[in-house]
Amino acid sequence: MLSLPIVCAFAALLALFTTASEANAAGDWKKHVFDFNMPSVNFEAEVPTDSTVETVPMEQAELGSIGRVKIVGKVTPGPDGQKVETTVVAYDLRSPPAALPICKYEAEISGYTPVSMFASPDLTEAKVFATQSDNGKPKSAILSHCFAKGKNALAIHFIVNVAGKPTPEAAKKALQDLDSYSIGFLKSFQFSDGRQANFGDDMQLVSLRIGERKIGLQIPTDWQIPINDFRGSLPAELHMIRRSGGEDVDLVWLSVQEMKEKPDLETTGVAIIRDYFVKQTQDAEAPVLIGSNENPVISEHMFANREFRFSVKKRNGEDIGVINATIVWKDGQLTVISQWSIWAESAGRNEFFSRLPGVTVYGLVRSALLGVAI
Repeated sequence: MLSLPIVCAFAALLALFTTASEANAAGDWKKHVFDFNMPSVNFEAEVPTDSTVETVPMEQAELGSIGRVKIVGKVTPGPDGQKVETTVVAYDLRSPPAALPICKYEAEISGYTPVSMFASPDLTEAKVFATQSDNGKPKSAILSHCFAKGKNALAIHFIVNVAGKPTPEAAKKALQDLDSYSIGFLKSFQFSDGRQANFGDDMQLVSLRIGERKIGLQIPTDWQIPINDFRGSLPAELHMIRRSGGEDVDLVWLSVQEMKEKPDLETTGVAIIRDYFVKQTQDAEAPVLIGSNENPVISEHMFANREFRFSVKKRNGEDIGVINATIVWKDGQLTVISQWSIWAESAGRNEFFSRLPGVTVYGLVRSALLGVAI
């Protein structure tokens, strides 16, 4: 579980998410089949008997488009039910997506601040709990569950508003309702095709060996691998490129080398990433560091680490995207993982879903190498 600083009066209330809620979830519930005319994301779950369920068909993405995103289902509570609204969103994309970036993006674009996040080790499932406040007082909370199903994805959002005055007691009641309702809804959840979350058949195996350690990295098939010299000895590099319209649009680079003493990760990381990118892109200026930080989740796994973000421009001043990178040192090995995308980071849906294939592979490499699902 990745936890972020909690803001507002919701902070003390996360402890309320206990197994006791399972009893509260009991009552008049019934099974319902959610059919969106897209077999991979159709599912069965339980809904309150007095709720109203609405669904619409999901269409495939148009040829040449980034993909299609559509609200395909809503569950509205009955007059006497818990005041939790459920929204179901379906995605038809061009490449298998990691679930966590979708969950996090949807919460943030709706005005919520993520409080805690979880991703499965293979990145196909994720949960995000996020809150919304008004002048420091609790206003609303969202609990999102996201699933990858091949090149499709599904997001189920449970949303609760604080009723009446925004007191700690009202916030407590809202969170109790949110927790117990989501448990009731999901306790018998299953996809109609009988398959769990997965990346489907559009994946390729990239075999890596570092000393005696063997790693089977899975990435989407629409990526090219011009360099992979992970055959046991170090240093070694892996280059993965995604092209669209005849040009490179995403690049993920992995480098591992021996380094007995821990270096200054800030200066070393900046120097390595700048040097690598300039060598790969002859008409680019040296990347400009935007910010850096230590990732507490990676630190929990006993890796000394720094994360970086760079902006990139051509020599003529044209923006050509951003670089995200992670550098870690442990047991005499220095590992650098970087991801460049031609699209700048922004709140726009087009930019987010254009960047998502690169973000997904970056996450898959970090998970495979570091054992950290983030």
